Amino acid sequence: MRYEKIQALRQALHQCPERSDQEYETIEKLKLFLQKNTTLELHPKDGWFYALHREEQATQTIAVRADMDAIENSHGQLFHGCGHDGHSAILAGLGLALEGKRLGKNVCLVFQPGEETGTGGKRVCRELFQELRPDFMLGCHNIPGKPLGTVLLRENTFACASMGLSLDVTGQQSHAAYPEQGKNPAFLLSSIVLALPELIEHITHGDPERLLMATVVQMKAGERNFGVSAGTGTLALTLRAYRQEDMEALERAILDMAQTGCERAGMTWQSSRQDVFPDTVNRPECCARVANILREHNLPTQVLSEPMRWSEDFGWYLQEVPGMYLGLGAGEEQCGLHTDGYEFPDALLEPAINVLETLVRAL
Repeated sequence: MRYEKIQALRQALHQCPERSDQEYETIEKLKLFLQKNTTLELHPKDGWFYALHREEQATQTIAVRADMDAIENSHGQLFHGCGHDGHSAILAGLGLALEGKRLGKNVCLVFQPGEETGTGGKRVCRELFQELRPDFMLGCHNIPGKPLGTVLLRENTFACASMGLSLDVTGQQSHAAYPEQGKNPAFLLSSIVLALPELIEHITHGDPERLLMATVVQMKAGERNFGVSAGTGTLALTLRAYRQEDMEALERAILDMAQTGCERAGMTWQSSRQDVFPDTVNRPECCARVANILREHNLPTQVLSEPMRWSEDFGWYLQEVPGMYLGLGAGEEQCGLHTDGYEFPDALLEPAINVLETLVRAL
């Protein structure tokens, strides 16, 4: 296979970064590439598509998923700072590698939108499985700071569950000289922030193997008017945990505090969730199976000592079918993901395609 084609595709995708769930030009470039270079069946959907290597009388289906969306840099410009251009190019390259091969199975290549916001995986998972339910599902992410091409493995939690939690509290505005005549939400919201370490300790019992975090993203009460005691307030948190149940327990504890505090102070409140990601969990038996295949084919592997703190919506697929989420070392000298200087290394394309082809054939 000519990897120059895949490199050119990756660079073309890099030049058209698109927002989550708006990957229109990206999809067209990928479909055109596959139409020109493969005989895969293309199945266009609303905002995504899959390509199918179908074999007559095959009873097994392996699915491999890649994401396509971009992020904003520190200047508010869209760019592929998470390497999803590379992920899509790798998956298209896998299609080329399988062209004309007899595998004794079907292979489904899923090009998914909206990973960065957590919206794509849940929707695509639901829609895909109505048509085609794979026997095994593979996904991967490039990991800078790790040796180029090394496959990074971890059983159980690979990537954290996370969610954005917003609290909006309405009290009563008053003159700043007479704050007792109003109901200022700032005190309640501050008490919740100050209580977070104790809430986390209560849930995890101090177990270092149970990461649970609450990051304050925004805390605001009223506007900057020095003659006013605020009557409205907002607290925005990012909750993150190795284990889904721990994150949900922290969410319940925070909402209980908001409910109790508002009842006592005579205020009202509402909450909302954003960017909800499940924990991405590799079943031990699936991890062992994949590790054995990689070892038999002398492919370099490394076991991660702890989960990745970032989140990944591939967890939705793993809740439904057996599968495996992998890391792929992007080079020890690479910039970090989501930093302005990051670009997916083309040197990773060939080893990544080789890893996926090896697994697809052997699973």
